[in-house]
Amino acid sequence: MGRVWQRLAVAVCAGLMLLVLVQCNLLKGQKPGDKCVTNGQFKCTDPSTALLCQSGTIVSMPCRGPHGCQGMGTASQCDDDLGQAGEACLSGSGGENYACGTDLKSELVCTSGKWTTNSTCKGPGGCKVTGTMVHCDDDFADINDPCQSSPSEANYSCTPDKKAEVVCTNNKFVESEGCRGTKGCYIENNSVYCDTSMAKEGDKCRHADSHACSDDATSMLKCSPTMVWTKQQACKSGCKVKGKELDCN
Repeated sequence: MGRVWQRLAVAVCAGLMLLVLVQCNLLKGQKPGDKCVTNGQFKCTDPSTALLCQSGTIVSMPCRGPHGCQGMGTASQCDDDLGQAGEACLSGSGGENYACGTDLKSELVCTSGKWTTNSTCKGPGGCKVTGTMVHCDDDFADINDPCQSSPSEANYSCTPDKKAEVVCTNNKFVESEGCRGTKGCYIENNSVYCDTSMAKEGDKCRHADSHACSDDATSMLKCSPTMVWTKQQACKSGCKVKGKELDCN
């Protein structure tokens, strides 16, 4: 499955990820906290900031993209390719507005006028903006990281220490199973693999009736119908992994 999520970052009245002011009064002399009339109107106040009319109140809107805030009055353009969670933002009239976090390790979405973290991007590709597209590499993720998945395809990742496989459930990564084998959790050809040749009794497992050596090599474990590793038998001479086979004597 694809490991890099691609989403269109919507702009206002523009084909690029720039928020372009149209039919704007100049918000002359106004400051954050002042009342305003036309929501969505803004103007640049310095090379990296704009004043935005949001829900009837003037707020400061950072323009953290490489082009910052440029132009004056109706020609103002705010580059919001980058942002920080909690800061003011403007959604496009045609849909949601996405950006990368300034650390390039998260994808943001404009929700109710504020940037919120949509997904972490801890894979080697991080978060990148290409034209109007936001690319988030979520090959690696920690448990409880925010995430996105589609109804037709589950979203699996490896934890950064490669000791567990995680799956996106209700917009958070949760542990799917431990990967205590020598290969750990790894990704090949856009697919996630988990080496479960060794496991710890009580850990989660995904495939009922599969087997593993215990992490202390003293017993053979079996994945129970409740998807938990349970002890099947003791191995007096130890449990060994030999290729795809387990040796328990």
